[in-house]
Amino acid sequence: MAINYTVVAIIMLFVILISIQFTLNKIFMILKEIKDILMNNKIKDDYNERTRKY
Repeated sequence: MAINYTVVAIIMLFVILISIQFTLNKIFMILKEIKDILMNNKIKDDYNERTRKY
């Protein structure tokens, strides 16, 4: 039984590309959560500054 190395290489390439896509998606989601947390903190800080003035 002969192994077709081009098919194996193509399948390995697809697996690597899919894993990179999942990793980048995970990083993107974490950065989005960090942005939401920072925006919420900024909103709270702005509110506190406005209430402190009066």
